[in-house]
Amino acid sequence: MMKTLTRRDWLRQSGLVLSGSIVAASGALARPIKVNNYKKIRTPIRMMFNENPYGPSKIARMVMTKAFDEGSLYAHNGALVELKKILADKEGVTPDHIIIGSGSREVLNVTALHYLYNGGEVVANYPGYETLNRYAEGLGAKVHRIRVQEDMTPDLAKLEQAVNSKTKLINICNPNNPTGVAIDAKTLESFCRKMESKCLVFVDEAYNDYVMDPGYRSMNYLVKEGLNVMVTRTFSKIHALAGIRVGYGVAKPEIIRNLESKITGTVNILGLRAAMASLDDKSFQQTSREKNLEAKEIVYDILDKAGRQYAKSEGNFIFFHTGKPIEQFKANMERKGILVGRPFPPFNDWCRLSMARPNEMHKFKTAFQKTMS
Repeated sequence: MMKTLTRRDWLRQSGLVLSGSIVAASGALARPIKVNNYKKIRTPIRMMFNENPYGPSKIARMVMTKAFDEGSLYAHNGALVELKKILADKEGVTPDHIIIGSGSREVLNVTALHYLYNGGEVVANYPGYETLNRYAEGLGAKVHRIRVQEDMTPDLAKLEQAVNSKTKLINICNPNNPTGVAIDAKTLESFCRKMESKCLVFVDEAYNDYVMDPGYRSMNYLVKEGLNVMVTRTFSKIHALAGIRVGYGVAKPEIIRNLESKITGTVNILGLRAAMASLDDKSFQQTSREKNLEAKEIVYDILDKAGRQYAKSEGNFIFFHTGKPIEQFKANMERKGILVGRPFPPFNDWCRLSMARPNEMHKFKTAFQKTMS
């Protein structure tokens, strides 16, 4: 007698019954991927990638879960347009001034691609955020790296001197990564107005939302005036969406059109919805800002008592002098359960330390004191 094959029987025989795991469809080498035992791991303590240890916000998480309902739909005519309008309102421009990418890294890379694929040069502060510079070098462009000043701010005078007829863009990170120092708004504005007729002035403002310095100001108002200036932002920092990948740029519409013609794709629907939700969650942003400041004050106190030199930071990290090779310091801290930042030549005995939660700082303090003794 022929037995009726139910759907459950078929799933069982096919090896597709889900009982706490998903079977990966990779032939004989398939292995179960556990989905029911995830928990957020905070050991070792991550103090190396400038991540926000508090997020994503609860609202962003709920919205991402709901966004799975839209997972079968392309986002470019719906959520992408919606987020563009929201960001345009936030920045005081029209949507055609906005480009959205899978993290600000994609926006940086496509900017390098557009301006440098036929050759040219970049002038950049150093150390700084190197993504655009490295992509430019991959295209065959030359990058002039101008060392920061003694106070760790970009040396605008030397950046200006390095510009020549081949320069396609000036790359500035403000607040600067890894030093954390921000350029005074009037000083940077004057520089932008002077240089924008010679090339694009590109200002990476990834840490804009953490800044407490009253002398700081975003350069987005220069974009509104129609200057040859571009500003980029990310949802990876105060919005805590580093793993979700959403970032954007603000520039003149003609620049945006050129960049969008070369961008590699669109942000996924979860990222778009999470970004919208996180922008509305002012409470989460403020809590992240306050906790970050609290953590920085703890580290400043530790460094002051140890007699270590450091730069006052406007980001969610602190750049300080270890007095020993960074690779040695990094390895010693890792053995004690603390992961710290990579080397930033020529500051080979300095460490970029990302902020953890204040209640985790006693572990950093103990590890730091043992490492420095």
